[in-house]
Amino acid sequence: MPPFPGLFRNFTSSTFLRFHSTDCPAKLPKFREFFELPSSFDHRTWFPMHMAVQLKKMEGKLRSVDLIVEVHDARIALTGRNRDFYQKLYAIRPHILVLNKMDLIDLKKYRKPVEEYYFSQGVQQIVWTDCKRKTSTALKDLQNVMLDSLRSEHRFNRQIKTEYQVMVVGIPNVGKSSVINALRGYNLGKKNQATPEGNRPGVTVRVQNRIRIFDKPPIYILDTPGVLSPSTRNVEDTMKLAVCDLILESATKPDYVADYLLYWLNKTQDFSYLNLLNLDCEPTDDIQRLFIEICKKHDLRVNKLVGKEYVERWDFDQARKLFIELYRKNKFDDSFLDKDRLGEEMAKLGL
Repeated sequence: MPPFPGLFRNFTSSTFLRFHSTDCPAKLPKFREFFELPSSFDHRTWFPMHMAVQLKKMEGKLRSVDLIVEVHDARIALTGRNRDFYQKLYAIRPHILVLNKMDLIDLKKYRKPVEEYYFSQGVQQIVWTDCKRKTSTALKDLQNVMLDSLRSEHRFNRQIKTEYQVMVVGIPNVGKSSVINALRGYNLGKKNQATPEGNRPGVTVRVQNRIRIFDKPPIYILDTPGVLSPSTRNVEDTMKLAVCDLILESATKPDYVADYLLYWLNKTQDFSYLNLLNLDCEPTDDIQRLFIEICKKHDLRVNKLVGKEYVERWDFDQARKLFIELYRKNKFDDSFLDKDRLGEEMAKLGL
């Protein structure tokens, strides 16, 4: 019996997949055409209760906000945004969509179609950033778009107010705090972090105090905690969030994350994981088999207590970590997880 109940299914596969290698076998194994989680999986774990509380607090701050900047992960440019909530905000205040981590995708391939999709959805202001580069032209572009939006938008009591306030929103771990610190450092020369950053979701857990990022005119930013959509029930959407490390690991099982990544790589005909892991085997759709091959190749073993004795076993935990880190450390040529969805949306638009 496989170690992850309900994870494996018998699916028919496309007959046109090809393995991009001169040494590949003439016939590939069958791959799944869609991904499933066990029916017992509880989707409510994706939306912890503290998020509902923070949503209310963010709504309460709107009267004092002049502009909303939404930060999202460019690798899932179309997936995971809390659309229902943000549409309420955008109906009241001007909005800029910042697609961060642009260095992790092929901009030449995806920038234009992503922008065309969002323009068709009524999103007019889109900025691409990589906030690890504190002096990049992308930061200057973002700053200019923010200033233009603030100066051109009608504001109540504008003749009295002498400063602007911006709210930064987005799902967890997309780089909201990094954007704020980068803007602050770029404009004010501040090297210390005004708001904590982290490579894990949940670093910012409440609406923060105002952070000054610009002097002329005075602009202050409110950092907010990452908030997922409470209505997210689509399996692929939630697994994409997990692969990108945008939700707490405790909200899912890492084995499901690894299996979804394997499914996605096979589906998109990217079999480079074999070379990256130095594996001699053929492509596989069986995550258990892949873990065994990784353990054999890298001699990953662990002693486990069975009864009263320790028994040496393959270390699946380390194998899983090696596999998932290939994606999170950007080892693949193409890390854009929304390529299929983007193609579907472009077809709907006739583009």
